[in-house]
Amino acid sequence: MGLKIVSIKSSFPYKSENLNSEKYKKIIKATGINKRYVSSEKENVISLSIKSAKKVLDSKLKNRISFLIFVSQTSPYKFPSISCILQNELKLPKDIYAVDINMGCSGYIYALKLARSLENLNNNRKYGLIICSDTYTKYIEKNNNSCEPIFSDASTATLLKISKKNQFQAFDFGVDGSGYRSLILTENSKNMFMDGAKVAIFTIKEIPQFIKKFLFRNKLNARNVKYIALHQASKYVCDKIKEKLKFKNSYFLENYKKYGNTVSSTIPLLLKDCIDKKKLKKNNIIIACGFGVGLSWGIVKIKW
Repeated sequence: MGLKIVSIKSSFPYKSENLNSEKYKKIIKATGINKRYVSSEKENVISLSIKSAKKVLDSKLKNRISFLIFVSQTSPYKFPSISCILQNELKLPKDIYAVDINMGCSGYIYALKLARSLENLNNNRKYGLIICSDTYTKYIEKNNNSCEPIFSDASTATLLKISKKNQFQAFDFGVDGSGYRSLILTENSKNMFMDGAKVAIFTIKEIPQFIKKFLFRNKLNARNVKYIALHQASKYVCDKIKEKLKFKNSYFLENYKKYGNTVSSTIPLLLKDCIDKKKLKKNNIIIACGFGVGLSWGIVKIKW
């Protein structure tokens, strides 16, 4: 048995900002981001998650959910877990497995791996839900040009179904906690701190090697891989990784221009765009790689 993606839906704050102004002219060349979504005071990861989840759930499916995995770093509460709140708000069964994951930009890959271990949790319920939601813009100091034009708020809901065909065929993960201060929000601070240069240097040095090793171990190459979905950190970071991997541009999925860096939702948004545009055919292989805060990273082979 295994898991397959049934549907991915998204939600965004009502407010969006176009970044094509003199203020951001120089940095846009590096980020490639033209637009970002900004949450209002009334919006948070809970409200955005409810919107995205309702798009994949109907009244019948709600009673067939066996697990709920919530991925975020921007909860409005220190406790309880947001997955508990969402269980109630979405009217899901009370005897489901519900848990939060705090892994930022690599969180979706970690959630998929956890979901694989939960596929036999309840034989009477054949579905599971991964919700990613982050509102980084609430924790960015105004006029912080290293963060403000990059991060964007969003939520995605991925509906999974237990299936004879398993789409998620190989995983690998890693962490380097020595770099934890490079991207951090402390308990006593209202604003996050990011050493963009350190994070970029680490990513450009380590992530291409990590991906290459994964491809080699799993006998993957340009002949059998259809797409590569990188965390949409910025144009500069993605371009540097692409250069080192030496795959043609056509292999790489991109959406940072229209969404910005949505943290945990970047990879599910890439997959959603593929599904919506009907770009995926049976047995296509997608490599998805997330990396960021922690510092942490994860990769998965998805066979459609």
